[in-house]
Amino acid sequence: MKTNFLNIHDLVLVLTAVECGVLAVLLNLLPAKHIQPRRILSGFFVLIALVLTTTLIVWNGDLKTAAINQAPFIVSILAACLLLQGPVLYFYLRSLSQEIKLLRWRNLIHVLPAAFAAILLIAFDINSLEWQPTTELTDAEKAVVAFLWALVKLSPLGYIIACVIAEYKLRENLRELYSDISMSELKLADAVLAGFCIHWLWSLLAYMLEGLVSASVSDSLGIIDNYLTVILVNGLFVFGLINTRQLLNVQAIPVAKPVQPSKMDHKVTVIEKAIHENKLYLESNINLERFSEQIGLKPRDVSAILKMHYQSNFFEFINRYRVEEAKRLLLAPEFKDETILEIIYKSGFNSPSAFHRFFKRMVGITPTEFRQGGNNIH
Repeated sequence: MKTNFLNIHDLVLVLTAVECGVLAVLLNLLPAKHIQPRRILSGFFVLIALVLTTTLIVWNGDLKTAAINQAPFIVSILAACLLLQGPVLYFYLRSLSQEIKLLRWRNLIHVLPAAFAAILLIAFDINSLEWQPTTELTDAEKAVVAFLWALVKLSPLGYIIACVIAEYKLRENLRELYSDISMSELKLADAVLAGFCIHWLWSLLAYMLEGLVSASVSDSLGIIDNYLTVILVNGLFVFGLINTRQLLNVQAIPVAKPVQPSKMDHKVTVIEKAIHENKLYLESNINLERFSEQIGLKPRDVSAILKMHYQSNFFEFINRYRVEEAKRLLLAPEFKDETILEIIYKSGFNSPSAFHRFFKRMVGITPTEFRQGGNNIH
């Protein structure tokens, strides 16, 4: 039995929940080139804070009989937040390389398990005490609680897999397309993903051992599960302190400024020459900085011109010409014996997967289909 209102474990949870709130605020205040990832990660820490807070309310011995635990409100928030952590982390990793339209129906589907869990708990009027596995329940309530416990513990595994795939694609894009994602953002993403993979796997282990071990061992597993969250949050806080300079270094993220109209034509001519005469897009390792250096312009000016004059970012601009070169080579009689892989490298791409992705998106068919169609396809 707990004799104090807050023992040392509860106090640690309270402090960590407060720390999560601080991290959420800081992530919104820190400057960044891409705002959406920071906001999503901020929401992720808000969820952690809510999970820690509601966990304390549900499991604290002195609060079990409090009025707040007699209704399904607190346990509904707990279940919903646990089920939302996976989707939010997944969207965070995806948002590092692309803008996510969160209100699209395909993305809103990820919210359904959390909403469904909350609705079930409210519909069956399951309160915090009844949420705990040792409580005697009716058959219907027992089935609901068992189902929701399984959902809460097992669904994150699917998101772990999805997050690992998203992380892999993020790094593949970084390698293939020379993305301008900052290394501090990547390290932060790695730390968050690795930490919560360990946390969720431990939580699953504790769930699977429930009923197979003694109550004291089960409680210890739950406490360790909470401390894994504490360690992760504090580790990320230390990471933020160590990398404050990089996270605050807005100079490393050039902001495109409007180019004066009098200078626009000249700079467009310089870019056109670099593309049509010098064919810099054929360099597989070209990026904005190298391209700008070779043509004698500032990266921010090139970025601004591409956005205003070509309505494109740098890599879309470069890959458009690479695809056009690939189309030319695929139809040229002198290259008819060249394999598609050879065409890929001759057109400036350094990755078959990136080439096929851009080619299919821009042309509408695969390179093989384009070659087979011959001159009838343009």
